Amino acid sequence: MIDFFEDLYYNIKWYLWNLRKYHKIVKNMRPWDGSCIYEMVKFQLEILLPVIENGQEVDESRLPKVKKIKRLIELLNNNIEDNYTDRSGFDNNFKFVKMEGTNLTQLESTETPEQIKNNQEAIEKSLELEKKELKEIGKLFSEVTYW
Repeated sequence: MIDFFEDLYYNIKWYLWNLRKYHKIVKNMRPWDGSCIYEMVKFQLEILLPVIENGQEVDESRLPKVKKIKRLIELLNNNIEDNYTDRSGFDNNFKFVKMEGTNLTQLESTETPEQIKNNQEAIEKSLELEKKELKEIGKLFSEVTYW
């Protein structure tokens, strides 16, 4: 009977600790949004990273793990922020202006033809970059979880 109460105390203690620690992550989770899973994995890796960095493991096996975890955190952050177009040279230096003399909500862009061409190329590059990084996330994730 004493073991039951000790287990209950231990489980409740860690439940409350986890609830406090993971509150922000869980609060923002949505079942239809895959980036929520990436946010949770990134959060977990950020907790794990200092433990491995400062661990007692020898450098030969520890340093490659640290490097892979840091790269995976970086890639997950890129996916969460969805910053592929900005990193591919998308030019945001234009505005949308409302049509004058009407109550219409149609917008006109001040984007130049050069910007249009550049932005189309940047979007194509960003799609390739995202695909490449997603493959790398899968590869690194399988390596990181194998330990």
